[in-house]
Amino acid sequence: MARGGDMGKISSCINGVIASAILICGGDSVAQIKGSSSSIAPTGQSQADGERIKSGLKSRIGITYFSFFDGPGLDPDLRAFPPNQFGRPSDDGLNFFNVISFRYKLNEDIALDLQTRSVILLNNGVESKQFTPFRWESPRVGVSGKLAAGKDWKLSGAVNTDLPYVLPSPFTGYTSRERQILFNPGVFANFSYQPSGSRWSVFSVLSPRYFFYADDNALEPQSRRANFSGLNKPELALALSPTINYQVSEKTYITSGVVLDYRKQVGSSWNPFQASMVNNGNSTAWRLQPISMQMGVTYEPSSSLRIYPFIQGVPIGAQRVSASTGSQASFAETLRVGMWISGTLL
Repeated sequence: MARGGDMGKISSCINGVIASAILICGGDSVAQIKGSSSSIAPTGQSQADGERIKSGLKSRIGITYFSFFDGPGLDPDLRAFPPNQFGRPSDDGLNFFNVISFRYKLNEDIALDLQTRSVILLNNGVESKQFTPFRWESPRVGVSGKLAAGKDWKLSGAVNTDLPYVLPSPFTGYTSRERQILFNPGVFANFSYQPSGSRWSVFSVLSPRYFFYADDNALEPQSRRANFSGLNKPELALALSPTINYQVSEKTYITSGVVLDYRKQVGSSWNPFQASMVNNGNSTAWRLQPISMQMGVTYEPSSSLRIYPFIQGVPIGAQRVSASTGSQASFAETLRVGMWISGTLL
């Protein structure tokens, strides 16, 4: 596995986190240095030392964010929640899944990385009695930075894992507890490629991951409501979300993309050539997750903000058939609004 008026709260929260990080990492040290230096150095020199300390800390600290908005279905009956490939609610309601990464740079290319994750729910679209507007997810720890690069392309991101579900909050979170995740080593990275002088470019989120569970049958109620069982949760996920972009102005791109996710589920055998496009049920096949088609516009006014609103749907009919009910959703029932928001803050 933020809404409406909560967007202001998210912005305030991010700003507060940045301010706190700078204060915690730099403020006390600067004050101590100024205090100890005042008796042996002129005020101007101690202030200059303080500025150098601050500058050094800022050069070491990095903060990036990525937010995925799961918006309403376009079908009039499905506008209270984001529908999945069966036309069923993929979560309790409309939501933002937020990833904020805090990095301490060891050198120019590699950093220690703490990735916080949370879900902000804008509404209770399924009228759940256990509804909460905020869901804390397990943090991930690892290393991040420039993973690879070449002429006109680069791959950057984090190699990390969830903290084990047995830890207390905030060191673990909702999905890890409900699925009993011990750890899940993998990658969360961005790939970008733009040939020199071309208006065309490619961008992709890459997120392959392997999962170890304490209980194979454990699953959160949101996934059970969406027509899945514990044996349908991923064991090995090979996932990427590529987009093709055409630059129409300095900061604006027309963007289209797909979601590609081939996985061994907990109930699957280890034969990757036994495959199915039906994602639930008791088959031992590997599953090709719904290939969602996207179309939208990317606006990138600065490195601190990249926004990509889109309309998304599942065009392959075989992926809209539920193994447990035998029913098939229409393409229109899978159409929904979505958005990615990302950027570098420090």
